[in-house]
Formats: sequence, C-alpha cells, structure tokens
Amino acid sequence: MEHNASARFNPYVHGARGLFCLMVFVYHVVHSGLPTFDLFARGLLGEALQTGKFGVEFFFGISGIVILPSLYRASSVLTFILDRYARILPVLWATVIAIAIVSWLSGKGPSLLLVGANLLAPPPFIDIIQINPAAWSLGYEFLFYGVCAVVFLISGVSRPLALALAASSLILLVYYPRALLMVGGVLIAEKYLSSTLLHSLAKYPAIFFALFLTVWRGLELASATDYVGFVTPAYLSFHNWISAFPFVVLGGVFGTIFLLGMSRGNGLFGRMLRWQVMQWLGTISFSFYLWPPIVMAGVKLIMYRTGMVDALGDGSQLFFLLVSLPPSLIIATISHRFLEVKVTGQIRKWLDRVSEAKRAVRPINQAFDGAPGNLIGEQSNVLDCATSHRPKTIAS
Repeated sequence: MEHNASARFNPYVHGARGLFCLMVFVYHVVHSGLPTFDLFARGLLGEALQTGKFGVEFFFGISGIVILPSLYRASSVLTFILDRYARILPVLWATVIAIAIVSWLSGKGPSLLLVGANLLAPPPFIDIIQINPAAWSLGYEFLFYGVCAVVFLISGVSRPLALALAASSLILLVYYPRALLMVGGVLIAEKYLSSTLLHSLAKYPAIFFALFLTVWRGLELASATDYVGFVTPAYLSFHNWISAFPFVVLGGVFGTIFLLGMSRGNGLFGRMLRWQVMQWLGTISFSFYLWPPIVMAGVKLIMYRTGMVDALGDGSQLFFLLVSLPPSLIIATISHRFLEVKVTGQIRKWLDRVSEAKRAVRPINQAFDGAPGNLIGEQSNVLDCATSHRPKTIAS
C-alpha cells in the first residue's frame, strides 16, 4: 500500500481540522476554572466560547468523509485497521505514558491496568477513566473504523450505504448521538447528497456552522447533564430523550449541510480554511488535539503555586491562553514530525514489507492449490480481488 495523498488531498477538510482543534483548545481555556472577565463568561460571546467543545463533533464528521474512501483504497481490511492503529497509537501512547509518569512521580499515579486500558483506546461502552482527558473520542473513532471494516467484509464494496448506516447507527442510535455527523460525513463521501437544494444551501457554510452550534448548545443546556452525557440515552430519561430527538436530527441536518459546504470550499469560510495558518494547524491537528491538556495542566499549576491567579484576577484566563498556546503548538509540531511522520512512517514501511512478502508467497501457494480455476485458489483472497481495481493506498 502506498501513502501518497496528493491525489485525494482536500485543502478545505485539512484546514477545517486546524479550525476544529483550535476550537477545542479555546474550550479547554474557557473551562479551566480560572477567573475571567464577564465579557467572556456571560452573554452571547460567553455562550459562543462554550461551543468550542463541539469541534469534536465536526472531527467525527470528517472521519465520515475520509474513512470509507480510505477503506476502499486499502489492499485489505486488515491493512486498513493496522494503518489506523499506526496513525493514532504513537501519539496516544506518548501522551498517556507521559501523564502516567508525571502522576507516578507526584505519588498519585494510575494503576498499570488503567494505563494499559487507556493505551488500547477502548470503545465507549467500556467506561474507564481517561488518563488523557482529550483521548475519550478515540474510542468512538476506533469503534467506527471497526464496524466499517466488519460491514465491509460482510457486504463488500457494492453496499456503501448499508455500510454507512450500520456503522453510524451503532454509535448514533444505540449509545452516542453526538456522533451524528459521522452519518453526514459518510453520505457526503458516498455522494448521496446531490440535491440541488442541499448544494444551494451549502453555499453558505458559515450560517449552518452557527446553526449547528446553536442547536447543540441548546440541547446541552436543556439536558441538564454534563457535556459527555448530553443527548445521550444513558444519561436522560426516555421522555427527555424522545423530546430531544427531533432537535438532534435538526442539528445533524445543519451540521451535514455545513460539512458539505466546507468540503467544497464554499463562501468566506472556505477561503479562510485555505489560509496558510489553517493549513499548518491542520497538519499538526492530531498532536495539537492530544498534547495541550498536558501543557495546560502544567501552566495552570504554576500559575496557582506562584500566586499569579490572585495577582491577575479576571485576567487569569486570558493570560492562561497566551502562555499555554505557544508551547502547545511547539510540542504538537515536534510530536507531528517525530511521532506522526517518522514513527508512523516506519510502522507503515514495515507493514508494506509484510504485505509485499505475502504477495510474493501467494504465487507459490497458488501453484500448490492446483491448476487455474481451482476453487480453493480462487477463493483464497476475495478481498484483494474485490478491491484490485482501486489504488492500494491508505489516507494519511
């Protein structure tokens, strides 16, 4: 499998990754508990800043857009799954181990069992304490990848909509409605949203971006639960869930129209995503998602122990933002270059060598299987036959 992404690179989706990471970073600042000015804590601006957390929902939407094409391009389902692990685990493991070591040195470290569980990024129905608080969403990502792969094996490439509905409904309807935009992303990737009306509306992605955030924030406030539990059946009564469901669907429609317009680069929003700074943030977005909570925890501890919080008063949160952002970006850049490029690159090269070795052995096995047309030989690699007409690559 090759990893040349130039032919399928979407600069708008790439820039959007940077925007969504920045949203999550700002939310961590707003939710730091540090004193801040009333302007940032109340009113319309205060509510807008609270919606930064929903950058994760948009990341789920991007997964829906890019994962199925990646699965189709893979030489097999196994190589797809292994590539996803190679892409995500190096940074996840580094952050989890770093936090664990610091915690052990302070005398409050997690158990080895908990560390091991976190390293596997378990699915959401396995409720464990997250050592890296930002890593909770990765369990949903891996669940999505896994279900896509299983349904792909069962239904083949001729049933993409069935795959989309099966993968998305497992997360969406059974447990976690916040993953709703995975459905929209899959429908966009499979080009099911060809309606003239939808494309006309998608010319104004900024409007639907704001509408989605408004609906989602309203649902969060109405649910009277914490962020993780809102619009989730496990945390709401059946009556409240049924009452919220139409608004969940409405939010999904708004978010999907936004994703459609964003992925096509429509409007001022699309032009903003092409800015060089947004492209750079998109490049380091995964590391910028996982490392900042660690940096911010250290900065906040120093601020409290040195008395800076008392001295700065309502300016503490703004100071916290300005001091935390540069080291977070620096560490994310280093992490991207070393872990995401070098380590992941080496793992992928090893997987390529293993795959090539298997392909080299296959003619020998076919010779022992018998003459051409032998039933065993013909069925020995159904997936490779089903995908041989597609480029054997995996999305980075």
